[in-house]
Amino acid sequence: MSKIAFVTDTHFGCRNDSPQFLEYFFEFFTEQFFPYLKRNNITKVIHLGDLLDRRKYVNFLTLSRVQNEFIKPIKEAGIEFHCIIGNHDTYYKNTNDLNSVKELFENSIHIYNKPQIVTVAGFEFAVVPWINRENESQCMDFIKTAKADILLGHLELRGYEVLRGIKSEEGTDPKLFARYESVYSGHFHHRQSNENVHYLGTPYQITFNDVYGKNGFYIFDTETRIMDFQENEEKIFYSIRYNDKEHDMGAIDFSKYRNCFIKIIIEEKTKNYMFDKFVDSMYNAEVAELTVVEQILPVGAENEEPIDTSKDTITIINDEIDRMSEVTNKNKLKTIIHDLYIESLSE
Repeated sequence: MSKIAFVTDTHFGCRNDSPQFLEYFFEFFTEQFFPYLKRNNITKVIHLGDLLDRRKYVNFLTLSRVQNEFIKPIKEAGIEFHCIIGNHDTYYKNTNDLNSVKELFENSIHIYNKPQIVTVAGFEFAVVPWINRENESQCMDFIKTAKADILLGHLELRGYEVLRGIKSEEGTDPKLFARYESVYSGHFHHRQSNENVHYLGTPYQITFNDVYGKNGFYIFDTETRIMDFQENEEKIFYSIRYNDKEHDMGAIDFSKYRNCFIKIIIEEKTKNYMFDKFVDSMYNAEVAELTVVEQILPVGAENEEPIDTSKDTITIINDEIDRMSEVTNKNKLKTIIHDLYIESLSE
């Protein structure tokens, strides 16, 4: 019996190479992922795409940390590391041939930029990288004929959620994959499953939308074919509801919020000095960013529906789109807005 670790969409260098996010990401690998592999004698890892975040270039500080805190531990532990090329790994949008993973790590890991059968720990997988204009015909033929029970990929499938509540109307028809026992994919960051298709999601939080879900990595048993989820309970985004009428808000352990992004949603504020003390305690804990949300309607807007600013940015925009009667294809507009928002985080 062999076990294989699965991880995907690590997006090293995201959020404009934010130091806070780099620290958060590598803490996951040094304190959770690699120790788990060592304890359980797991020496095979498969990454389902988007190893790095930037398609066009790499920040040298980010690269140094990836080399020293990700690639180096892989080599030292004797881990056999396999990486499927995702859309963020490619320089051009119409071919996978020029990609950051090959240019930077070709001598350290196994890289797959074309569809093929891959054997890991004696188990055969059908592997499909990011599908683009150049390889689409080849990938479609491979998906229809590959002699394997389980397919791995970095897939954009219609009907699956780009974010919670936003279903993709673009991409490949999931019915094409019905012949497989299971399909495991990267690309969509929200963990989700429908019939035989499973999106594994990011190993950690990347945007505030992730505060509502679970993140982590997976362990695949080649004998039972069970994919077991290992949750990462460390967060970088927190939504805190402030209510000093019903709760002792000073009893919170503020230290756990260091370098985190905090949104305080005021439900009940009876004493201003207590709230000021609460906010001061947050800043003293060295939070990365603090946002305070109060529901206050502007003068003359008493009859308007207030915006629920306790939600993340994308959810607020989606709610507004849902209220636009003149928009006929709301999901397509949501997908466009989402893509622009995610791209802006990397600028």
